[in-house]
Amino acid sequence: MGCAVARELSGHYNDTFLFEKNPGITKGENQSSRNSGVIHSGIYYDQETRSQKAALCVSGNRLLYDFCERYKVPALKTGKLVVAVSKEEEDVLDLYLDRAGKNRVPGVKRIPGSKVKELEPNVIALSALFVPTTGIVEPTALVYRFHALASRAGVRFMTDTEVVGLEAEGDFIRLIIRYRDGHTDRVKARVVVNAAGVEADRMARLINPDSPYELDPVIGESYKFYAHKRPELGLSGMNVYPAPEAVITPHGSHFTVGVHLTPTFGDSPDRPALGSTVTVGPRLVPVRDRNEWSGPPSPAKIFAVRVNSFFPGLKEEDLIWHQAGLQSRLTGYPDFVIEADSVNPRFINLLGIDSPGLTSSLAISRRVGEMVSELEG
Repeated sequence: MGCAVARELSGHYNDTFLFEKNPGITKGENQSSRNSGVIHSGIYYDQETRSQKAALCVSGNRLLYDFCERYKVPALKTGKLVVAVSKEEEDVLDLYLDRAGKNRVPGVKRIPGSKVKELEPNVIALSALFVPTTGIVEPTALVYRFHALASRAGVRFMTDTEVVGLEAEGDFIRLIIRYRDGHTDRVKARVVVNAAGVEADRMARLINPDSPYELDPVIGESYKFYAHKRPELGLSGMNVYPAPEAVITPHGSHFTVGVHLTPTFGDSPDRPALGSTVTVGPRLVPVRDRNEWSGPPSPAKIFAVRVNSFFPGLKEEDLIWHQAGLQSRLTGYPDFVIEADSVNPRFINLLGIDSPGLTSSLAISRRVGEMVSELEG
């Protein structure tokens, strides 16, 4: 999000800085590289509690495909199957088919199990939603392109530089920054955009101690397998998702897309093409402390069991550990929070930018650009 916003602002303002506490940017060391790389369609988000996600995912989907085509970022519109293996799950599909219509997601339709078998012979289902606008993107290549375009337009990227303090000062905000060697400095800004990911809630409280937002730390764990190893592991290249399921955290319950199968890119440097690696996950695991979430991964068997109802060929021994990452989900706020701070309107918060944040990145950055334009007059 930081690089997407920097690119958006770079065409309008000559003095734009991005402060990053990590030593690099283009590898996307936190959420940007630790996700499934799915370009979401927008079928999952209800208008009552997640209207921002609904709108920005659908518009971001179109913008992202166009951007990737223009700037040669690996992306493929693979399509997706959301499968039901029981009558109860078919009822859930009805809910999401209706939601797809309300969110104006194009082309979504219900298909029978026989059609599922034609599209993905190794997938079993009573029926499924066919979602044609879902796809995949190479996340780090996307971050690299945002960074390159912003840099070319004059944005200055300050790595190994952590924002440790924020102070309102008239029509400005003073940032206290700390470099890698421990030295500190002070920078005065007309507008500050908080795109700090899993640290965004802490950043919001630096400028406004009464900010109500707090991270609900959840990690997503993923395994992977090689589809070429056995015939029953083969996929035609679609994303395959179960019917959404409820997840309970210490702060409440919510629906999640569930452990799913995601194709990945091969190694061809000339054009984006699918490889044989398929990721399985993420499985969401609540943690108590964002600073102490690393540890041994969940057993591979759990992941095999989660998908066996619709993908029975996968066995525990087929799975290899892939990755884990902390999500920027907020406690009590299921939607994106994109707003100016209530006390300091020149401080713009991007909070709770979890899924579908990657898909929505260009749409969110456009909205931020509009907010900054209003502030700058």
